[in-house]
Amino acid sequence: MFRLGVTLQGLRPTTNKLVCKTANVRFSNDKLLQISEVYPPTLSCQARAMSAFNDPSGSELWKTMSGVSQQGKKRGRARNLLRAKDLNKGQRPGFGPAKINWPGLSSKVVEGVGRDEKKRAIGEMADKQYEGYVTKLDETRKSTNYKRGGKKFQHPLERGWTGGKPLGRKFGSPVSQNQDLKFENFQSVLLEFKTVFKMTGNLGRVRRNSVLMVTGNRNGAVGFTVSPGKYGNNQHSLKKSVNKAGLRLVHVERYEERTVYHDFFTQFGQSRIFVQQQPPGYGLRAHRAIVAICELVGIKDLYARVEGSNNIQHVVKAFFLGLLRQRTHQALADEKRLHLVEMRKENDYFPKVIASPSDGKVRTQEEIDHNEILDFEMISFEGHLPLWLPGQPGGEEKPNPHEKFPSWEKHLRRKWAYMDKDKVRMMMKVENGPEWGGVRSHYYPKYPECVERDWKKYIQMWKERKGESAD
Repeated sequence: MFRLGVTLQGLRPTTNKLVCKTANVRFSNDKLLQISEVYPPTLSCQARAMSAFNDPSGSELWKTMSGVSQQGKKRGRARNLLRAKDLNKGQRPGFGPAKINWPGLSSKVVEGVGRDEKKRAIGEMADKQYEGYVTKLDETRKSTNYKRGGKKFQHPLERGWTGGKPLGRKFGSPVSQNQDLKFENFQSVLLEFKTVFKMTGNLGRVRRNSVLMVTGNRNGAVGFTVSPGKYGNNQHSLKKSVNKAGLRLVHVERYEERTVYHDFFTQFGQSRIFVQQQPPGYGLRAHRAIVAICELVGIKDLYARVEGSNNIQHVVKAFFLGLLRQRTHQALADEKRLHLVEMRKENDYFPKVIASPSDGKVRTQEEIDHNEILDFEMISFEGHLPLWLPGQPGGEEKPNPHEKFPSWEKHLRRKWAYMDKDKVRMMMKVENGPEWGGVRSHYYPKYPECVERDWKKYIQMWKERKGESAD
């Protein structure tokens, strides 16, 4: 005799569909042979079939998404878990975009009365019936607190700095408590959103949100705020920070409605910023927080270099301090009692007086102290002169990589006649005047058309042609 643990199927030799049961049975060799004759070894135990009838139910699937251990519940991990939702709420079987009428689902099984009663056939659904179903479904979905379809598609230009985080995203204009006054043309941008912690004696570690929001109307009015918010209530925190930023507006002076009045240095904490005024069409080349602030202020041409700490709150505060501390050209001329002359590369360094003392009294050379600083860059940067790298605005030109080749000398010999063109253009403007026609050829007395192109006139003609073609 021996002991054998086997899995047998109910001892019914008349059927091949057997139910698996585990049993410990004592057999002798003769009995084992008799059983093998009745139940051939080719029969196998039927495995669990996968079908829609024995799949896990919806409640079981929701438990897998919100399952937390007992210890986790004691620690508060079950607070913000996903709650079960009826994703099919409002839907009815038999209704679909194909608009097929299914008897028993979307209509009655039979049609007619009495002797005329007959079985309804599958056919097309009336448009009015389907539209009524869609209207009720929309009303049901609007009454619920959740939306179907996951996240709504967002245009790439509205996603902020990155696709996965809200930083840099626009949140509209603040809401005024006074209905008669509105924040027209205002826009708000999120610069920082983080979670901060505080250890307390009663509640332990308490979490909250910190939101850095800036708002402006792109016309000189701008404000920012660092607003606290309740952890987990993000939408309310963002809306609150937008409204608080609208209550902290300041006015920023702009030169030609496009850039700052002068170069300046500003600092907050360990963040140091060097800002340069730039010509029209240069654009914004700076830290992304500075670019967002400039767009809301209305500054279009600017270069800024950030040194030291990249703490975004310090960068924002330092830049705001620099914008508020800048002085207009008239204020600088009144302070020094001298003419303020501008010479820019894009104007061939032609001198242009942009400000003079208000009272008309200009100091002479004898009245100027020999130790007085008259360098505009030194005055604007308050002694913090930056060491610009080669290639940066204000720095040296990048070394020419072609100078080490023998062909460079050949290039210089071929282009020698064009080397002093900037100096020649400037002298022509000095002799003939800065207006159009000052830069002219030596054939001008004989051929008056030998002058530089009047770009303002040609651009205006191009705009007129473009407008006609659009019509």
